[in-house]
Amino acid sequence: MQLYPGADLIECEINGRPLYLPLLREGRKALLLDCGTKQHAENDIPKALSRLGVAPEDVLWVVITHPDADHCGGSAEIQRLCPNARIACGEADRALIESPDYLYSFRYDAYRKDHGIFFDPETELAIRNCSSTAQPVAFTFTGGETFRLGPDRVLELWHLPGHSHGHLGLYDSKHGTLFYGDAIQGAGYRSLAGLWTLCPTYLYVESYLQTIRTIETCPAETIVGCHWPVLRDRQAILQFCAESRNFVSQADRLIRDYLSKHGSGVSLRELCERLSDQLGDWPWEVHFELANAFSGHLDYGVQSGRIEVETSGFPFQYRLKKADRKN
Repeated sequence: MQLYPGADLIECEINGRPLYLPLLREGRKALLLDCGTKQHAENDIPKALSRLGVAPEDVLWVVITHPDADHCGGSAEIQRLCPNARIACGEADRALIESPDYLYSFRYDAYRKDHGIFFDPETELAIRNCSSTAQPVAFTFTGGETFRLGPDRVLELWHLPGHSHGHLGLYDSKHGTLFYGDAIQGAGYRSLAGLWTLCPTYLYVESYLQTIRTIETCPAETIVGCHWPVLRDRQAILQFCAESRNFVSQADRLIRDYLSKHGSGVSLRELCERLSDQLGDWPWEVHFELANAFSGHLDYGVQSGRIEVETSGFPFQYRLKKADRKN
């Protein structure tokens, strides 16, 4: 899919959801934003480069927006395919992107030890198979850096945290287009058929809200995510930002209300089970994915002094501070 001359989306699929990998070009210089899974890097990307007439050796940069297997899992394969490419990512995400094992334990298996929430063996294997070997990252960024693809083609790196600490976006100032990866997520993810398949998966509430504000007030006339439709006017952009913020507000309210009615303590698992159908129409089998966002809300509540957590037992139990509970 061509967005404009010098910008194409490599259209892929992940678990029935769309995955768009941007390829930005100027002359014989090319930059790939995210590299998909091992399978995408071995199949979809080489086919797309051939179709577009881009030689693999002309891909000089691969910028990974954040550490999820469908965005960084193919890094080793893409390095072999594109020998001149320098792989880069956000500074705060480097360790996760370089190590598939660390990525799985920190990001996908984060709730096993304290909360008893984890993937079944089949799903775990499928996630692990999205990556192959560890791949070093050549450069890391914190936002504010630029790439010059051509004399009048400057690409700006933006720091858009919340889904991960180091999440990056890329702004093509010449064309007024922001490539935001998974930085904001509306009310969730839809399938290729348009059905809800997954809840929002932000992790750090305060940072996520700041990123929503950044995109809401930025000069971009078009924004391009990796799993959502391209938005080509300011009204659509503002609506998507509002949808993203509204989900956070609704989740926070539901969690607070549930905690206020269960003063003896509530587990993260119970919150996911009880509140899932009040937040979206995704399939029941993915409701534990809410652990990502909900743990962020709970952690923020603990840090701000509104929530207390009991860590001596299993699973951890959360409750509102007494002053905030309903009678």
